Formats: sequence, structure tokens, C-alpha cells
Amino acid sequence: MLNQMDSGNRIKLPLWMEQGNDPGTFAPCSGRKTHRFLGRTINEMKKTLADDLTAEYYAGQDGLLQRFDPRSKLIMAIIVILLAGLTRSITVLLALWLLSLVLMYCSHLPVLSLQKRIWLFIPLLTLLISLPATLNIFNPGDILLKIHSFGEGAQFLGIKLPAVLYISWQGARSAAFLFLRVGISLTFGILLAISTPVARLLRSLQVLGVPQLFIMIVEMSFRYLLLLLNISIEMYEARSLRTVGKLPPKTQRAMVASSIAALFVRSMTLSEEVYQAMASRCYTGEAVSIEEMKMGRLDFAAILIIIVLTFSITFGGAFFG
Repeated sequence: MLNQMDSGNRIKLPLWMEQGNDPGTFAPCSGRKTHRFLGRTINEMKKTLADDLTAEYYAGQDGLLQRFDPRSKLIMAIIVILLAGLTRSITVLLALWLLSLVLMYCSHLPVLSLQKRIWLFIPLLTLLISLPATLNIFNPGDILLKIHSFGEGAQFLGIKLPAVLYISWQGARSAAFLFLRVGISLTFGILLAISTPVARLLRSLQVLGVPQLFIMIVEMSFRYLLLLLNISIEMYEARSLRTVGKLPPKTQRAMVASSIAALFVRSMTLSEEVYQAMASRCYTGEAVSIEEMKMGRLDFAAILIIIVLTFSITFGGAFFG
């Protein structure tokens, strides 16, 4: 017992703590293998909150993109993404990529970190998926790289194979277009999101004719999802600190189920409190913003430059090849 003292007036350790040193009878609570599921869950939720805080930090920097009005940035991003999706010139795509690098640098954004996160996942996965389309079986054309020679009359599962299997120039060009288009579209979408606070970015959707009520619902959902995520982290950490030893799978499933139920009850209570607070403040269905968005000369000049460049590329022949 904790209250028991030995002859030297020192607290005597309880029996279960003394047995904790024996790995055969008790699993240490500090081991990595004790709560793998719980630890991974907490880490992933913390990463999500950290990404949101990082985006808010960069959106508050005094950079080039941060000085633009969110509505002008939204219009320019849509024009650039449409240009990247419709152009048939790799030179134009590479020029857009270089433009994104310049914008990142001038906006005080981590260029190398963003490039790794953008190009090493979705565009790379798209390129891997499109690799079979580079073969002459699906996209015949000029030989770029010879892979294997089957000879005349070769068949596989009743399918006639070509005499020579190779990567065609036309197929490689199509895969490169798809890779660059996906990467550039994702790049400018991330630039728009990371250089603009979420509330102002959602409010700028009114330029596209999105109803204001829908924008307000999305904004509140985003904010309260982050709040519930923070509550979930606190619940998991509290449960982890109060758990000693290795729990059986049945007990772990019961803990997760009880945490989900508790989080659901707290979210329902929170939504009711938010509704009552809005009703007590005479909410009429129109969202009121403290910050007023106003487009200046820099915004109109940037939009005009993007439009002029788009039309020059179009009528210059690079748009249609």
C-alpha cells in the first residue's frame, strides 16, 4: 500500500509497481507497442491542427499574394487552372510552374517544402497510373524507347501482341501533359488556400454566385470541426494518461466506442449552444464580417495581366498546339 512506511520512514512502493519491472507479468505503460492505435490517432489529429495553424500563419505574412484581395486571387487561380487544363504546349505548362515558384518566393512561403508536398503525391500517383498509356499497345506512334521484341504472331491470352513493344513519343507526351496539368492545378489551388485566411477565402466565393447562407454553413462547419478535433485530442490524451499496461482488443474497442459517443453528445450540446447564441443576437440569415474586402488597383492590374497573357497564348497558337 502507498500509505505503508518502512523502518526508514520512506514510502513503500505498491506491489503492482514493483511487478512492472518484470516484462513477463506486466507491460510498461511507456512502451511504444502498448497503445499504437491510440498514439497514431493522436498524432494524426495533431498533424491536422498543425497544418491549419501553419496555413493561418503564412496567410498572415506580408507577401505578394497576401496583399491581393481574395476575390481577385480566386479569379486569377481559376483562369490559370483553366489555362493549364486546356493548353497543348508543354512550354506554357513549364512557364506556369516557374510562375508558381516566383509567387511562392515573393509570398514568403516555404518553396522546397511545398514543392515536395505537391509533386510527390497526387501528380506522381497520376503519372504512375498513366504509365501504361505510354505503350504502343494503347497509344501507337513514333518509337521513343524500345522495351521488348516479341516477333510476328505473338499472342497473350488470345490477344495479338505487336511485334515490338515500345514507349511511343505520343504516349510519353500525353503522360507528361497529364502530370504537369495535375501538378500545376494543385499548385495554384494550394497557393490560393495557403495565402488566404479561410474565412475570407470562403467569403470570396460570392464572386462565383455561391449563396451566402451556404458559405456561412461551410465556414461554421470548418471552424467547429477543428474545435471538435481539439476536443478529441484532449479526450484521447486524457484516456492515454489514465491507461496503464496493455489493454485487450475488446477493451480498446469499447474505449473507442465510448469516446465516439461522448464526442457526439458534446457536439450536439455545442451546436445547440451556438444556435441559442445566434438567436439571442438576432441572427437574420446574413453573415456579417468585421473585415471589409475591397479590390484595389493591384488586383485589377493582376487580373488584366492574366487575361491578356491567356488571350495572347490562345491566339499565338500555343493554346491549340
